[in-house]
Amino acid sequence: MFEILIRNGLVVDGSGSAGFRADVAIQAGRIAEVGLLPAAGAATIIDATGLVAVPGFIDMHSHADFSLPVCPTAESLVHQGITTAVVGQCGFSPAPLLEETREQAIRMMEASIGRAGKPLPWERWTGFKTYLEDLSRTGTSLNVVPLVGQGTVRAGVVGFGPGPATPEQRSRMREAVAQAMDEGAFGLSTGLIYPPGSFTQTDEIAAIARPVGDRGGIYFSHIRGEADTLLTAISEAIRIGRESGAAVQISHFKVAGRKNWDTVERALALIDEARIEGLDVTSDLYPYLAGSTALSALLPQWAHEGGKEAVAKRLADPGVREKMTVSMQSEGFAKDMEWDRVLISFAPGKAEYQGRYVAELARDQGKSPHEWLFDALLETGLRAAMITFMMSEENRLRELRHPAMMIGTDGMGYALSSSMSEGLPHPRSYGTFPRLLGHYVREEKVISLEEAVWKMTGFPARKLGLRDRGLVKKGHWADLTLFDPERVADKATYVSPHQYPEGIPHVLVRGMFVVRDGVHTGARPAGVLPRQ
Repeated sequence: MFEILIRNGLVVDGSGSAGFRADVAIQAGRIAEVGLLPAAGAATIIDATGLVAVPGFIDMHSHADFSLPVCPTAESLVHQGITTAVVGQCGFSPAPLLEETREQAIRMMEASIGRAGKPLPWERWTGFKTYLEDLSRTGTSLNVVPLVGQGTVRAGVVGFGPGPATPEQRSRMREAVAQAMDEGAFGLSTGLIYPPGSFTQTDEIAAIARPVGDRGGIYFSHIRGEADTLLTAISEAIRIGRESGAAVQISHFKVAGRKNWDTVERALALIDEARIEGLDVTSDLYPYLAGSTALSALLPQWAHEGGKEAVAKRLADPGVREKMTVSMQSEGFAKDMEWDRVLISFAPGKAEYQGRYVAELARDQGKSPHEWLFDALLETGLRAAMITFMMSEENRLRELRHPAMMIGTDGMGYALSSSMSEGLPHPRSYGTFPRLLGHYVREEKVISLEEAVWKMTGFPARKLGLRDRGLVKKGHWADLTLFDPERVADKATYVSPHQYPEGIPHVLVRGMFVVRDGVHTGARPAGVLPRQ
């Protein structure tokens, strides 16, 4: 007698192989048998006729570490079939926090993340280990794979100014990264368009990433630009992997800006060439044509020096505003920006801005887009967030088919109730994985079902070294997702994002239902995964 028996589903096991009809038996949190088991009994039997049974999806790029402490059930992620999330991305991890720079680092991260909901309970941790212990003690509805953020480490040791770290500071950062790895980090992340990561030179990153390479970890990077500087930025990420010995994951791959779209083939070729060289270089994406980040990311790099208070002081100075406008028109994220394609997704204290485009808002107030931006940042305490439409569908199809591409939401765990339902977050937090299955697999037939499942399960598990996850296989943990291949679809939109997908009735984590018959059970059987 098994605990759970999933009968008569189409098993797509995560290896890339063709699906097959089978039953899946679960005992003590693990997969006990996979095959035709007509005589088997179980305390709970799920009739999976018409459903596909796959390994739970692995979100290779998540910011759920900034939502899990206040929303451990992570409904918007779990309802997608996600059972594991890789967090600590883009250079930002909630730990480690050094006492002398703790408050400033917290303010930096809160301004950069740009989400609704209650503040994190920062008082519950200081070091990386105590943060991970806090997550596991609380319990989460999905497994957590943690990274340590280079931006957090540099903010703590060097501060928020430009320029290279001193030898002593490099040593301290390298020790902090090594300690985080020894305490459970799977790797190091960078966000090289965000301060203080943007102030960091390549050789410094490679140096502090060496403890990652020494321990068989991964260097995840939001690279130093995804528009004009895309090719040099990808080359930099590969160089850091080569010099540090770390595997490389290029985060949320995109070619941003109409005039750069034709560089996609060369960008993907750089990854191919590195892999031919023998380097472990892979990437991930979300299946949308818009990105999202903090509105303050549009400011020139120099404007971020000194942290949040210094930025606010500059924004209040008319002379500095003029200098910022000139810089933004000639360099950085805001260069060539199409303001009628920048949607405000979150504006605390100014909800009337949400769901409207900057060009429209500026016109209504009789301001230039730059002037409106500066005012809006001050009005929202620098916490406003935006969605920018900047990618090509033709490129997205090519990128999805690339053999080194995985899938990540670049999102957080939201919910339909409480403060986590405020604002208009990018729909990727609710719809990434079902959108791939429904739109790009079933409707557009861009890739096969088996290849899509491989990109969402077996492939990332292999990259992360999760030897007992990512496959529907006897002995593996029973992290499983069941979906209807004819109905699975995302429902979240840019103007109405807080909608769960349809066609995913059951999700199990460690052999326990976290979604059953389409309803979140409230179960929190998971926590931080150990490195294997």
